[in-house]
Amino acid sequence: MKPTFHCIPCHINHIYRVVSKLTLDENTKLCVMQQLTRIIAGNFSTPPDCAYEMYKAIRKWIGHDPFADIKKESNALMMSLLPQLQTLLQGDTLQQALRIALAANIIDYGIGDMEPETDYLATFKTLVNNITVPNKFYNQFTKTISDSQRILYIADNAGEIVADMLLMEQLPIGKIVCVVRGGPVINDATMEDVRHIGLDRKVRVITTGDPTPGINVHRCSDEFLNELSQADMIILKGQGNFETMIDAPLEGLVKNKVKLFFIFKVKCLPVAEYIHKYPGDNAFIIREI
Repeated sequence: MKPTFHCIPCHINHIYRVVSKLTLDENTKLCVMQQLTRIIAGNFSTPPDCAYEMYKAIRKWIGHDPFADIKKESNALMMSLLPQLQTLLQGDTLQQALRIALAANIIDYGIGDMEPETDYLATFKTLVNNITVPNKFYNQFTKTISDSQRILYIADNAGEIVADMLLMEQLPIGKIVCVVRGGPVINDATMEDVRHIGLDRKVRVITTGDPTPGINVHRCSDEFLNELSQADMIILKGQGNFETMIDAPLEGLVKNKVKLFFIFKVKCLPVAEYIHKYPGDNAFIIREI
């Protein structure tokens, strides 16, 4: 998806929240904001590509990941809730796991719609009970699982990956390769987060080779591109993956007629309008190449 004018204030609000919490003097914060604002004013193919450049600059200024502690807290909190989340897997456990996986997409500090003190368990129960998986999506999803030998599961945020792990356990787990970011960016999951929750002991996990909060195939590693090309089914969590992959030119990079299954909560007006929904809606979208 191409950026729209809505993306400018969204990015600026985001960097204001991030820079405000940095342990820098006021003059340095001003310099950081000025540099980041100039970056935001540039031309980018997708909104996550702008975030890639923003966080490259932030890392140069501060030398560490500003979301490291938040990600650890999210992982620890979700792992503490795992037994309660497992009790929600009743009836059609695959469909219920899809609901839980989508509900977990609320854990997104890039948008600023969640705070660390949120009562996640109560929120999850409410969200899960109000999520409807469209029949067309679910029927295609289950059929494609049966027809697939290799399933690529592209994750989104730390903490959220605990719910992703629940969903993967409802799939033929031996066929799955899970993908996380190739470096720290916002609160997106990396290999460190995967090891924190033990997901690497359940499935093979690789990275994109690139710290974009989405997929930029021009910067991705050969390992990821190889897995992408061999996948019979691709599951993508989160809006960043949607923004970068829903209309990306993938011919020659993926198998003919492969289906991409996007699962996310709509977090901004441009994406909502693109898929004829509203901000805050649940999205189960299929793209067939």
